[in-house]
Amino acid sequence: RLMSSGHERAEGDMCSICYLYVGLPVEKNAKTNACCMKMVCNGCLLAAYRRGMYNSCPFCRTPIPADDGDGSELSMVQKRVDKKDAEAISFLGSSYFHGNLGLAKDASRAIELWTE
Repeated sequence: RLMSSGHERAEGDMCSICYLYVGLPVEKNAKTNACCMKMVCNGCLLAAYRRGMYNSCPFCRTPIPADDGDGSELSMVQKRVDKKDAEAISFLGSSYFHGNLGLAKDASRAIELWTE
C-alpha cells in the first residue's frame, strides 16, 4: 500500500548487500561503514556476524578498526575524501556538523565540505 501511494524513498536508503530499503529511521536500522562508505542494514550485519565475520566489513571485507578513539575510522574516511568520493565528503561534513568521529563541532567546515 505504501509503495503505491506515491511516496518515493531515496536510492541511498537501500542496503548495499540485499538491495532492500532500510527501515525508518535509517540511522537506527543500518550502519555506514567508513572503509567503503556503503550502507548495510542490520539484517545483513547480523547475517555476516552469524557467518563468522566479526571484525570485517560485510561489503568489502576490510578489517573494521576497534572503536578505541585512535582516529583509525577518521583516517579511513579521510582516504576516501582524498580520492574525491562524494559519499565520504558528505559523511565527513556530517561528522564535523554533529561532532562525530572525535571531531569538534564545526559548522563552517561542514558547510565548506558540503559545498565543495
